[in-house]
Formats: sequence, structure tokens, C-alpha cells
Amino acid sequence: MEDIIIQSAMTEIAMWDAFHTGRTANATGLLALVIAFWVAARFSSVSMDKGTNLLGKVIVTTFAVSVFMFSMIVFTNIGNLFEGQAAALAALDAANGDVDLSPAAQAYLANQDAGNGFGIAMALMMSVSALAIAVLPMWFNTND
Repeated sequence: MEDIIIQSAMTEIAMWDAFHTGRTANATGLLALVIAFWVAARFSSVSMDKGTNLLGKVIVTTFAVSVFMFSMIVFTNIGNLFEGQAAALAALDAANGDVDLSPAAQAYLANQDAGNGFGIAMALMMSVSALAIAVLPMWFNTND
């Protein structure tokens, strides 16, 4: 029985290690996303200052929309990491039988059962507002 407990604990530690490695990668992706949104807004601002033509507006808008689509990928990856960790811990819990997961893992599973509606809403608000900041001033007169 003691071997099963040690094996379960080591497996859980490896899962948490992989989870936190994934969070580091997600943080890098999120930082790249923030920089990309800033670049899109900057392109838009410079285009407006220079009085760009229709083709220039379309190109900058296309770039901003591609950054928006990239944001959906980044936020989906972040959500998938959290859901994958919950699924892996649940599978470990089922495989363990009588051996319980750590209290932190049990709390994580209970928290993930509620879903991540707030995180999804926050990601959408950030992405849509950044897209609007980058695109709307080029196509609509915001000086009124």
C-alpha cells in the first residue's frame, strides 16, 4: 500500500510540474499577444496620422483581425491547459482507488467543476476591445 501512495504522489507531482511548465509557455504567449495588440494599435495610429488610403486601411485592419484570431488561439490554449490538468487529476484519482489525491488537487478539481466562464468572458472582452481600439478609429470619425 505504501508503494501505491508514493507512486501516486510522484505521479501527481509530475502532473503539477507539467502544468506549471505549460503555464510558463502560456504566459509567454499572452505577453506576445499584448505586444501584438499594441503593434496593431500603433500601426493604426501611424496610418491615420499619415492619411493612408483604402488599401493601407485594409492591410492594417487585416493585421489587427489576425492578431484577434491569434488571441483566440492563445486563450483556447490557456483554457485547454487548465481543463487538461483537471482531466489528468481526475483520471489519477479514479486509478488510485482508495488512495486520495492531495488536498490541493482536490481543491483544484472542485474549482474546475464550476467551469471558467469568467476567464472566457475576460478573454473575449480583452480581445474585442483591443481589436476595436486598433480598427475603429481608422474607419469611423472619432473626433466628433
